[in-house]
Amino acid sequence: MEQFLQQWFHHYEKGEGVEAKELSQETLSHWQQLLVGAKSGELEHWQKNPPGRLALILLMGPVAHLLEDEAALSLQLKARDLCVSGVDRGFDTQLEPLQRRCFYDPLFYSSKSEDRALLVRLLEGMQSHMATTARPAWSHWYQQASLSN
Repeated sequence: MEQFLQQWFHHYEKGEGVEAKELSQETLSHWQQLLVGAKSGELEHWQKNPPGRLALILLMGPVAHLLEDEAALSLQLKARDLCVSGVDRGFDTQLEPLQRRCFYDPLFYSSKSEDRALLVRLLEGMQSHMATTARPAWSHWYQQASLSN
């Protein structure tokens, strides 16, 4: 789990998200194996702690899309459920701001108005906690979430 999260955020922190063309074949293969494990339920125990739940959300959301998995849409719904139940447990508040942004991705991409409303409330609550240097990027994401709400 830690290796996956390190790999993800190494690429994600570059500012453009994660693109398959940036990843080595070894990384892609590793992520594919993890996705297979997540789909089969082998990694279900990861959801018991905040970093593990974040890893599952990433695997079932953006990684499934990145790897063009045929079950990506149904996995996105599972990522959404992990996110909402994680928020209910306060798992999101135990993560760093950039990790929280990724934790909330299923809400951002959800078509449900209640998910978007929850996302906006969560982002509003975070605004005051953001470092001055991080506020412009966070504010942009907040504005995007608010417009789609």
